[in-house]
Amino acid sequence: MFRPGRDKGIATPIPLGMATLGVATFCLGFGLIWQPATQWGAYFGEAVLIGGIAQFLAGMWAFSYGDPLAATLFTFAGAFYGWWGLHGMVHAGATIVPLSEGVVFVVSGIAMACLWLASFYETMVFSLALLLLWVGWVLAGCSLFAGSSSVAIASGAALILSSLFAAYDIFADAYNAATFEDRVPVGEPAMARERAEQEELQRLRRLQSAINHQDIRVQSTAEAPRV
Repeated sequence: MFRPGRDKGIATPIPLGMATLGVATFCLGFGLIWQPATQWGAYFGEAVLIGGIAQFLAGMWAFSYGDPLAATLFTFAGAFYGWWGLHGMVHAGATIVPLSEGVVFVVSGIAMACLWLASFYETMVFSLALLLLWVGWVLAGCSLFAGSSSVAIASGAALILSSLFAAYDIFADAYNAATFEDRVPVGEPAMARERAEQEELQRLRRLQSAINHQDIRVQSTAEAPRV
């Protein structure tokens, strides 16, 4: 399977990004279903450090790795969860305007839906995680608009399912990267696999060309007459 950063000696940031995304998403979904907002203090701290800073760094890492979709996803989701954590910590115990907070959730969910549309050529597991993520964010915003506990529960269920798909993707990406084989299935489309195989062949040709060029330079230096 093609790994864009291998030529640069960069490890894949996908498992880290999916881990931070899954943890923050699960905590948000769990809180929406089973806990009142007054008991979310630990989740806000987790959102700042894990869902925010760590995920944002994974996004920056993905830019260097050469995966624009993963880079945009992790950077954007990291910024969102960082906002949510800081917002909850700063306004702890204060009166929150549901309309304003709901707008942020809905608009962010719509932006995430655009990334989901761009993920159709990625793996099925990755695409499903994004689908349930943006649906959960939009429903969370709608629950704030309507003050509906049933909509909040539906949002929490979508977010928890998203985190479970992310957890599977974490294991699959980490295991496949460690074994250099696609042993754990993730639902990769045939078109994506063909493209990956072509890019892998091109990578090998570049490496072979660089090795041959280096051999020629070494041979030329060895055969050069000494003065």
